[in-house]
Amino acid sequence: MKKLLFGLSLLLPLLALGTANAATYYVRTDGGTAAQCNGLSDAPYTGSQNCAWHHPFDALPPQGDGANPVIPLHGGDTLIIGSGSYEMGLNAPGAKSFPACNQGWSWDCFMASVPSGPTALTPTRILGQGWDQGCPAAPQLWGSERSTSVVSLVNSNNVTLSCLEITDHDQCIQSHLGGNSPLACNRSNPPYGNWAPIGVYAKDSTNVTLQDVNIHGMANYGILAGRLSNWTLNRVKIVTNGWGGWDGDLGESAGSSNSGQMLFQSVEVGWNGCGETWPERQIVGCWGQQEGGYGDGLGTNKTSGNWRFVDSYFHNNTQDGLDLLYADTTATISVERSHAEGNAGNQMKVAGSPTVENSVIVGNCSYFEGIDYMSGNNSGGSNTAGDQCRAMGNALVLSVQAGLHALVRYNTITSEGDCLILAINGNSTSSVAIQNNTLIGKPDWPKSGQQQSCLFFWDSGPSSWPVTYDGNLVYQVKDDFCPPGNGNICNVDPQVANSDLFHFNGEPLPTSPLVNNAKISLGVLAVDARGLPRPTLGGYDIGALQIQGNGTSSCDNIFSADFQTSAGNTCT
Repeated sequence: MKKLLFGLSLLLPLLALGTANAATYYVRTDGGTAAQCNGLSDAPYTGSQNCAWHHPFDALPPQGDGANPVIPLHGGDTLIIGSGSYEMGLNAPGAKSFPACNQGWSWDCFMASVPSGPTALTPTRILGQGWDQGCPAAPQLWGSERSTSVVSLVNSNNVTLSCLEITDHDQCIQSHLGGNSPLACNRSNPPYGNWAPIGVYAKDSTNVTLQDVNIHGMANYGILAGRLSNWTLNRVKIVTNGWGGWDGDLGESAGSSNSGQMLFQSVEVGWNGCGETWPERQIVGCWGQQEGGYGDGLGTNKTSGNWRFVDSYFHNNTQDGLDLLYADTTATISVERSHAEGNAGNQMKVAGSPTVENSVIVGNCSYFEGIDYMSGNNSGGSNTAGDQCRAMGNALVLSVQAGLHALVRYNTITSEGDCLILAINGNSTSSVAIQNNTLIGKPDWPKSGQQQSCLFFWDSGPSSWPVTYDGNLVYQVKDDFCPPGNGNICNVDPQVANSDLFHFNGEPLPTSPLVNNAKISLGVLAVDARGLPRPTLGGYDIGALQIQGNGTSSCDNIFSADFQTSAGNTCT
């Protein structure tokens, strides 16, 4: 069995022992209050003070509204939360003893921001029980009564969150269809119900690791974050959040730009712009921008930073999958071994100096067409009708500013959008290099049976602006265009395992012209999009997927459309 490997550097914040004065505290459902227990022992409350606390509020009590209770958890400490369910809001055990927890302003009843650790190697850690054993039963922190967020990382530096489930217990979506929907959250009169808008709210936050964190079902955004630096997400899910997954626009005059290394590894971002029922977790209420919602999987405002996405999966969001179109000219963006499909707008949008390699991009942007959202059938029906193939559904969008360069290599891209690849901005000093890709056109949506998606278009300039094509296989694109360049193969069936847009599997068949035909003079990659080895059968294959023997591998569906599965599965 082959497993995806992760660098030791990702584990260092989890393993750090902290400073000499750092303490480890415990929370468990059978613990006691802060008055009854000191929190220093992983033991139930039986009358002795040496026992666990009964709720995360004991460690990080809600702040504000005329009083600021002492925060027992200090920078560099560790808080280990036992398995079980913890309501994070007004009706949490003991919450009403805090001035911030009042029915008149219940949105203030949320945990204090996590205190900063002394250094990146001695972080403050919030860990679920079993965090060091594969996270078999993450504790569930669920927001209620409009509490602003479940976890706050405002001015929180040097922090690790690991092995946590963050959600709420209501299917409602904030202001759904302008509030004129049975799924719209109650914002008018208390009690408001078992919902909260945001899973993790973060700003002015540096050196943070999220690992084995599952954020789902929030009424607004899974993560609302800006002005971050050096964040790492590893094995994180951000799914079925009513407005969007990761929103990087704080809406503040100070801006939201990020900096440093922003690493996303084995991250799943899917079904955002949709709600989910509780406890069944059926998808409901999908809606997009044309209906007054939003729906990006991951989107930011203007930002810098070095963004890297590895082994990640962006799927079935009601607007764009990955939207980093507003990255500025100082930003670098790298997408590696990742997958995007079923997003209602563009599958990936990148800017700055982008590299997209070893990835599968399936532009089935009409995914949400015509399915009744109330049936729980994974779609928005009429509520997403205006968002099908939004922004013309171009599968991969590159914003290439003056003097900057984009590299697109060893990918498999197919789409029913206007073009497989679109470049915007830029000038004659910009360039796009398209190398060793499998590029398969489909009938342009809405399907007329005549017009095909185009291969490439530079939206803001003449066709003479620099774009080079080398070593690609191009099939069934508009006008049967065959690009100039070195070693391109045109109008030849690529013979992939399944070319159907909604069941796409781009691995080459043994007789495929993709096999052994990559131009290795352009550079080689040691593995394919699934982490499987290159070369095989004597050479390197064109596209994201390397053939593995005399048939398709057991990893064909590693990127499942089931929102409860994630990229980073194992292969045999």
